[in-house]
Amino acid sequence: MSLFDSVDHYYARYRPRLPDQVVQLLARELAGMAAPRLLDLGAGTGQVALSMLPTLPPASHLDLVDQEEGMLRIALDELGLQLGERTATVHAVPAEKFTPAQPGYQADLVTCCRAFHPV
Repeated sequence: MSLFDSVDHYYARYRPRLPDQVVQLLARELAGMAAPRLLDLGAGTGQVALSMLPTLPPASHLDLVDQEEGMLRIALDELGLQLGERTATVHAVPAEKFTPAQPGYQADLVTCCRAFHPV
């Protein structure tokens, strides 16, 4: 591995998902919503989305934002068939440049977990 090789697969393999207590805390915020929208900033390879998925109703939508396209590609691969009726959109931009495509967009839950990496 050279200095500039992708680390995407290492993130997918070694980064832990959210602890169950955190998943339950976040899921309580979405209780009773038929079609919640989750916005995950710094989504990486989808650990938050994968952790939250079992708690989300079928009409949920996930917006995954990360500046690394390779990470987002792995996130979509990992989510794969587990999405069921849920939908997911990836946005390959830095979190501060995320702009919703739909007017009046509103996320019901915004997460930013393990996403800060000093330069």
